[in-house]
Order: sequence, then structure tokens, then C-alpha cells
Amino acid sequence: MASADERLDVAALYRRYGDMVYGRCLSMLHNEADAVDAMQEVFLKAHRYADDFRGGSKPSTWLYRIATNQCLNVIRSRKRHPEDPVEEIQDHAPPAVGDSVLTTLAQHQLVARLLDGWDERTQQCVVYCYMDGMTQDEVGELLGISGAAVRKRLAKFRVQTQARFPDWAGWAATPDLPDHPEAP
Repeated sequence: MASADERLDVAALYRRYGDMVYGRCLSMLHNEADAVDAMQEVFLKAHRYADDFRGGSKPSTWLYRIATNQCLNVIRSRKRHPEDPVEEIQDHAPPAVGDSVLTTLAQHQLVARLLDGWDERTQQCVVYCYMDGMTQDEVGELLGISGAAVRKRLAKFRVQTQARFPDWAGWAATPDLPDHPEAP
């Protein structure tokens, strides 16, 4: 665990965890420019709220959580203020290989649609479990809630998502989802 001096030294946090935070932002936002912007916001928030860091977790865990919340805010903002898809592809996308750019754009829109209207804690549970592959107990520990609370939120998310998007009803029946009878 970092000393109190290191926790408050944003420059040291940036040197040590900058790549991790950038990687997290890029994996959620799929856009280098947005990831850099989000990473900068994460470290600004870390500086602004350094006194709130209680030391109950590692600084990397704290920054990872801030990064996830920041990226969820960006995704929500994209939903409220969608850019022109053609402009997005031309300005921000990597060089196209087949339909990969359009697929990435569709994935952004899909994630935004799925998470739209959910409280922040449920969004975090969904992202950590389904996008990051964390176990429900790991997510619970990270968020300071029980594994059972995570399972409850994910079950509610699946049920309501199936009701909102009936054409996707089969997606929750895959064996790797926690509530499936064959899952551990």
C-alpha cells in the first residue's frame, strides 16, 4: 500500500498507474482521444478527492474505480449527445479493416443502449462482470458491497434487458452467465 505522501502526489500516481488507467479507459471507450481525455479527468479527480482516499484499498483499485465511473459518464454523454457516425469514423477511428470500424461504433451504441437508465452501481456491476470478466465476489469487494448484492443487480439487469429487448432473449441463457443452471 502506498504511503500517505504518495497517495496525495498525483504526479507519482500518474507515473505508476497512468498506463493502467489509460488502458482501462481505452478498453471501455474504444477511442484513443476519448481515452486520453478520460485519463486526464481521472487524475484530476484523484487530485481533487485525494482526501477521500481512505487507504482501505490499493491506489490502483481506487484509480480503476474512478476510471470506470469516468468512462461510464462519457458513454452516457455520448448517448445524450450522439456525434455524427461518419464524422466519428473519420476523426477518431483506427484505419478500417473491413467492417471493424462500423462494428466498433455499433458496439459503443449497444453498450450505451443497454446501460441507459440504470443506476451507476448497476452499470458498474455490468461493466466489471461482463466486460472485464471479474467475478461477482471481486466486483462486490471493489464496490464495497456483497457478492449477493452484485448477483441481485445482475439478475435484475438481465430480466429487465430481456424485457426491453425481447429479440435478445437468448443471450442470458449462455452457460458462462452466473444464474445459468450449469454455471458454477
